[in-house]
Amino acid sequence: MQGGSKYILPNAKEPIEVQVFDVNAQPLRGKTDISLYIRRNHDDLYLDWHDDTFKLPTEVIQMFATLQEVSSLYAPGIYRLNTVAHVCGLDTSRITNATNHDVYAITVVQIGGTDAVGLPTGFELHVDATLVDRVDNVPNAVNTALSTFHGIGSWQAVSVGNIADAVWNSMQNDHVIAGSFGDLMRRIVALQKENYFIDQMTYNSRGLMIAGRIRLFDSKTGAMSATDGGINEGEFATYSFNTTSTTGTTERARTARSVRDT
Repeated sequence: MQGGSKYILPNAKEPIEVQVFDVNAQPLRGKTDISLYIRRNHDDLYLDWHDDTFKLPTEVIQMFATLQEVSSLYAPGIYRLNTVAHVCGLDTSRITNATNHDVYAITVVQIGGTDAVGLPTGFELHVDATLVDRVDNVPNAVNTALSTFHGIGSWQAVSVGNIADAVWNSMQNDHVIAGSFGDLMRRIVALQKENYFIDQMTYNSRGLMIAGRIRLFDSKTGAMSATDGGINEGEFATYSFNTTSTTGTTERARTARSVRDT
């Protein structure tokens, strides 16, 4: 845990672990005086660990919760919240006066000793039922969008696998917005020889093609129906190309250039 924010759902449990070092930047082992306290931002009440209730600081019976070292041998200097009531993390379901959109400011301190340095500060835990804006909840956010645009059902019933299936099974014509990644993908596919038509070709006296036009179509029918020099025949993209011949051997290209027109 270091400065920053984390979002969780109401009644969730959030592990709280910190790495503690000494003045020589070595893991500080075996401490029993590393503690934390929690302040709720919107009303400046403090969590009383005695009864898991946010209160005015003058009313709090137990302000600090002592952290336990995970393992002096295998996880030296790593301390976590692990009490009878909050096993391996802060159990927000135990908070008696929680409200939606709570923001908990968590501060780690050393009480009594002075050999711990660099203790984490500025960490915020956001408790929010909506959770559409955090990385941990990307499946829910994506599912909400998919439900809106593809009608695949309520977000509670959708898994990550469902989301992948919905993306891969989505119809190509759902993704044709100019400049989108869907548009880019269908251009790539067409330029790899699927449904394109080359016309307006010109040649030099030695038979080298020095100019032409490529038009991309969504279907075989469109490509087969295209005519030389035609316009607005269903093409969704147009490219022009030209070549420059080699001096002295004009049947060979020296340079070639292709540009996107539409």
